[in-house]
Amino acid sequence: MLRLLQRATPLFAACAVLFVGQCGWPYTVDDAFIVARYAVRLASGLGYTSSGNQPSDGVTGPLWLLPGILAARLQLDPVLMAKCWGLVAMAVAVALAVQRLGLRSRGRRMQLVAFTLCAGAPTFGTWGVAGLETGFATLALVVALLGVTTRPHPWRVRAGVAIAALAWLRPELAVASCVLLVGLHQRIGRRAWPAWLLAAASGVSVCVFRSVLFHDLWPLAFYAKHGTLADGVDYALRACFVLTGGLGSVAALFASIKGRADDRVAGAMLVAHVGAVVLAGGDWMPGFRLFAPVLPAYAMLVASAAERLSHTRRGLVAALAMLLLASAVPLVDLVTRVPDLRAAGSRRDVQGARLADYLHAHASTVALVDIGYLGTKSGLDLVDLAGVTDPEIAHLPGGHLDKRIPDALLVRRAPDAIVLHSQTLPEIDAQGRLRSLRGYPVERRVAASAWVQRRFRTLQIVHYAPHYFYAVLLRDDRLPSSSSP
Repeated sequence: MLRLLQRATPLFAACAVLFVGQCGWPYTVDDAFIVARYAVRLASGLGYTSSGNQPSDGVTGPLWLLPGILAARLQLDPVLMAKCWGLVAMAVAVALAVQRLGLRSRGRRMQLVAFTLCAGAPTFGTWGVAGLETGFATLALVVALLGVTTRPHPWRVRAGVAIAALAWLRPELAVASCVLLVGLHQRIGRRAWPAWLLAAASGVSVCVFRSVLFHDLWPLAFYAKHGTLADGVDYALRACFVLTGGLGSVAALFASIKGRADDRVAGAMLVAHVGAVVLAGGDWMPGFRLFAPVLPAYAMLVASAAERLSHTRRGLVAALAMLLLASAVPLVDLVTRVPDLRAAGSRRDVQGARLADYLHAHASTVALVDIGYLGTKSGLDLVDLAGVTDPEIAHLPGGHLDKRIPDALLVRRAPDAIVLHSQTLPEIDAQGRLRSLRGYPVERRVAASAWVQRRFRTLQIVHYAPHYFYAVLLRDDRLPSSSSP
């Protein structure tokens, strides 16, 4: 019976991820619709573009376009395809990590610890269904880690293929990948050459791809969304508390120092990835998605720490207390985050769809920050105020959501409509001119622009979500004859 339970634990872990993903299913991150837009345009023969005919590197992980292109070819919803693939990949990644623990001494106890941590964490399920490449990046990193640490002989080719895939999925995972390659080399020396060759070829091919198509080695997000070192430190500290309860990080570090050789490799990979995320400036999306790929390795390390502590009665009590504290904060996060994500998805499907239809009926080009859902569903040409898909705006001065866009650029792009977000209800005067807007810095500058004030009127205020309003501005020559603010 115990052997059967041990074999079933990885399946239970996968089912827990699938359950959380199903609970949060309505949620789709806005950037997933950007990927879908690129995929549909590629499948339709419009090239690697978001608007017009100029290629733009608005998808950081080009490999993740494949599910969307396949869906478009099959006349299916590319976002739905991405959500399904992402959730399944995340569940498989967690199952593989838990399964590996079963092969170690006291494997059943370690599996139960890892299962508790993974089942109570919202990150796996919610980012599995978010529509981005996070699930596949997590699966690839887990396969690479297991390939490097497999006993008695590592899986050189599998590890190399997984690391090669990561080069086309998440750039910041390059540091963690290098640590795994070094760990493989330390184990088997020159016999690690297949993994090195596959990883190097993939990295070079990504650089050639970006250089030829976009004339730049860096993804566009580097210029549009790159944060500061202070942002990265803040992101990492908050993630440490929310994802591990703080004590889980201490346990993982303990296992990295006192554990087996494969624990040291996993720990070094984890530390290297934290450093890479800090240097990258963190992320602006909820739920700490940049740390999702290393969370299975974190769960494995905490399980190893618990196993080492539990050899005595006092140690067993300490291990149980550690597990309780390490899982408490993620569990609270799970209970509070999933309902919010479901509500956000439901509001988008209602309010967002209405706004997209309105824009489609009154404009041909729209300028906005939230280009994902509204841009894709409206089908309009876009002026991306954040620069995520727009090289010209991405390279302007200013950080993420803080680009300094000159009036001359807006005049040249000639949007018919502008959609600006505000944390509070925007104020408009009797002529429909915006008088107050608590939006992002780039939005406030656009709202205060002399050209916008002169040529645009606010026709709609949409209460999109709690503390999230949209002001919809139309150009004078697009105003309905009976319009009023």
